[in-house]
Amino acid sequence: MKLKFLIALLGILGMSFFTVADLPKVEELQQRIKVIEVTAEAMRSQDADFADWVKSQSAIHNSYNKAYAYSLKHGDYDAESLLSEWTRLIERMEYEIRRYSAQPDLEAMGRVNVLDFGAKADMTTDDAPAIQKAINFAVANGKGVVFIPKGKYLLKRNHKGRSAAIKLNKVRDLKILGEDGTVLVMESNKPPFFHLTECENVRFENFHLTALKPIFSTGLIVDYTEDGKGVIIKHDGGVLPTDIQFKECEMPNFRTYDGRLAEDGKTPILYTGPAHITRKIGTWNFRLMEHVKDDLYSVKIPMAGEQHASKVMGKGLRLVHFARNHWAAFTLMHSNRCRIKRVSMNRIGGLVIRNNQGDSMFVTDCTLAAAPEEKFSFSSCADFYYTRVATLGGYVARNVVKNMADDCFNLHSAMVPVLRQEGNVIYVQENWIPEQRLSEKMKYIKAIDIVPHYGERLISAKTRYKVLAAEKVKIKHAETYLNQSQSNDKKIVTYTKEPQDVTVIKLTLDRDPGQLEVADPFIKWDEYSKIRNAKKYDLVHFVDFYSQGQVIENNYFADTVGRCWIMGSGSVLKNNVFNMRYPHFFYCSWNEYMGTWDEAWYPRVVTYSNNIVRMPEYTAFCMELTKYNPVDPSTWMRHIYIENNRLIFDMASFWYNVKNYNHPPLFEAKGVADLELIGNTFVLPTQEAGSRLVLKDVIGVIKDNKYFGNWGEDKFQGKVELFNKE
Repeated sequence: MKLKFLIALLGILGMSFFTVADLPKVEELQQRIKVIEVTAEAMRSQDADFADWVKSQSAIHNSYNKAYAYSLKHGDYDAESLLSEWTRLIERMEYEIRRYSAQPDLEAMGRVNVLDFGAKADMTTDDAPAIQKAINFAVANGKGVVFIPKGKYLLKRNHKGRSAAIKLNKVRDLKILGEDGTVLVMESNKPPFFHLTECENVRFENFHLTALKPIFSTGLIVDYTEDGKGVIIKHDGGVLPTDIQFKECEMPNFRTYDGRLAEDGKTPILYTGPAHITRKIGTWNFRLMEHVKDDLYSVKIPMAGEQHASKVMGKGLRLVHFARNHWAAFTLMHSNRCRIKRVSMNRIGGLVIRNNQGDSMFVTDCTLAAAPEEKFSFSSCADFYYTRVATLGGYVARNVVKNMADDCFNLHSAMVPVLRQEGNVIYVQENWIPEQRLSEKMKYIKAIDIVPHYGERLISAKTRYKVLAAEKVKIKHAETYLNQSQSNDKKIVTYTKEPQDVTVIKLTLDRDPGQLEVADPFIKWDEYSKIRNAKKYDLVHFVDFYSQGQVIENNYFADTVGRCWIMGSGSVLKNNVFNMRYPHFFYCSWNEYMGTWDEAWYPRVVTYSNNIVRMPEYTAFCMELTKYNPVDPSTWMRHIYIENNRLIFDMASFWYNVKNYNHPPLFEAKGVADLELIGNTFVLPTQEAGSRLVLKDVIGVIKDNKYFGNWGEDKFQGKVELFNKE
């Protein structure tokens, strides 16, 4: 009864927002947050992960409160948008309370056993069809659990034309459950292994996922090709460089590592090359290795240019060839409230988890690490957790993640060109890339930024637009079409044909943005993307598609190539432990996006707190890639809070065996308003280091930090206003 009362109260508060005249808006929001937290805590016995997610979001709410207060004090051009953003997060969480409390008890719905559908677990039979049959039966008959008993199950990927071993389409309320000793072995490590489309509350729990063979080949550079444009390696681990998976993968990828190994004899001591034998990062794609003789193989190095390959990569460097793919072991498309829990993994030939337009996803208590039987420590070809355009972030907690070939996590929003304009009404593409459908999340489009694609290309906090209405409509494609065979990024060739209907999203804005550069008459994705540098058009950035409410906490990350791209509006990274063998730990840049616009970085209200980091001496916090207008703070990155973290710079140095080098700064940022660097501890065991702070055009608070080591002087340029500077 108590829980039902609290949920009913949430509904009342949700309907009465901004109607309580005697309460300030922030105080009312805080009261609603308290009700959410109390309600979620009452659900703990039913759903502990959900209760923890809500509890940990308190750090996000505190940051919104600080950001709003800052904006009111220092220029209120983004105060209204911050309050709206914060309110939307609270509204979403009130809705999530109702959705999660209504989820059924999956165990009580009944189980089906894959053995009853023909699974053999003999490592000879393809068990994917039997598991698929069990899933289909459970869905058709309202069963909540598909049980996979302990045993080793071989799953083949392309059985009867499937692109994934297991597919789930429009499935609701289902758990795929293993037990201790349940092992799923993929015949091919090319993902996806599990592909979900438009699913709701699908869960994977308690099994091990692997593949028949490693996802890499590796060896030390021992010589160079006769023409000087390539290197020769002596193969010493993984599959042979001529293995078929390198031809079958989507982007054969090379990375350079230190040839030296850590104490375990398997992990490269640097997940890049040391400075005295290579550039720091050597990575390139779309090449295959050729057999020379015996255990020697060669490959061309595209970065060499006109110089000899030895000027780029020295002998003794470890070269790793990954059979990398774009998809993930767990690929989720437009699927909400799904979970991966207590799943261990290795030999992942791409991303580990890819979440496209999925909200409220949980990844908890999982393990990713190199297969113990392998000679070297490489577990996956790409990122651990990759989320594209979620309108509500989720919960990533208590995972152990090691030995990856790319980023720990990567969260981003996206942009799309303006197709057509009618005053304050603009039209954008429904499918701006093949796997994105705006109509899936149309009701959550409450605000947008207009980004000039040419000229400044800068977002200004003064020019955010409210979206009064969003609807899917059809418009006529003009008679003018792009001749795709003759057009390219530098020239436009057209032809004419009968006009056709094109499905688009119509956005009605709160005011006229002025005359925009539009893609018209080339309003189809394959047209405007082909000529994106040959024709000017402005872009729409979806501020509501940015993993708001994302919590990443209590994880252990170690031995990865990648950084931590913690992005979003209203996200927190806290209480994690990192053992990194790579530079630039925290990456946080503003006004950046991929050339195809499907990955855009416009973070604000981001919190890093209470993390423990071990890493080489290098720039730990890097915000120097930001694009902004120095004389207009409304174009600066805003509201970044870095609090109570501990960093120890005692991992292997990139400059060992180098006598003289320029030490990098500890913290580098430019174009940031409302930056807080408070209560952090930095320990440098060596005798000297670079500057503590290198700041250009920064407004914020820096205080109560502890620095151990011989750090250089701070360097400030432009407008630097630091309150309570230590």
